[in-house]
Amino acid sequence: MSPLTALFIYLLIWWVVIFTILPLGVERHEEVGKGYDAGAPKIANLKQKLKITTVVSAAILAVMWILVEVGVIRWTEWFTKGFE
Repeated sequence: MSPLTALFIYLLIWWVVIFTILPLGVERHEEVGKGYDAGAPKIANLKQKLKITTVVSAAILAVMWILVEVGVIRWTEWFTKGFE
């Protein structure tokens, strides 16, 4: 797997993971009224969630990289068969 391919796969994984992690640990505002959205979180913890997302995405990419290098995942066979 080339570094450019790995970068693009990492970005795709990162976006999937961020949308998976964002709702975790969210407490909603109980106050109802003008200026309050019922769906808005009290504390977003975005920095912590971004760090967790980065680490989890890197771990997933590392596993994928190993599987490609070992030969369990064969990208070239998948793509060349479609062009024959």
